[in-house]
Amino acid sequence: MILKAITPPLHPASVADIIGIDPRTLETAFICEEWSAELATGILSLGPETAALHGVTGPTCGIMDLIRLYDSADLTTVLQALEDAATRASTFVFSTSIRPAPGLYRPVFCSGLSETDGTTGTICGTFAIARLCFAMSTKPKALN
Repeated sequence: MILKAITPPLHPASVADIIGIDPRTLETAFICEEWSAELATGILSLGPETAALHGVTGPTCGIMDLIRLYDSADLTTVLQALEDAATRASTFVFSTSIRPAPGLYRPVFCSGLSETDGTTGTICGTFAIARLCFAMSTKPKALN
């Protein structure tokens, strides 16, 4: 199979639609950055803010580095979405939370698409990560 050029990551208005917010609010409420993964090596390339919020020290990492702060209840869904994208050309969306410390969470939305022959190819996507961290409680309380 010959790999084709991948469609660019989603336009911010599409990301806002996935999250369910007004596109004008996206920039103030979320950090949006593109990311990519080379399937032959398993290396992910992240934007600087996305890397920092995921607790990754550099611009590249492996999948386990990326997901280590995710809500454990979502890990199976996230890994399944990424595995499906790595084994067949597809699009995907998932949401989870980064858990930076006990009792805190930061919502994360991810969309992406892949071009693959099952062993080589690329996944490209967009992360939208809440700028604020929230306390776990019955009423979300924003924290900086």
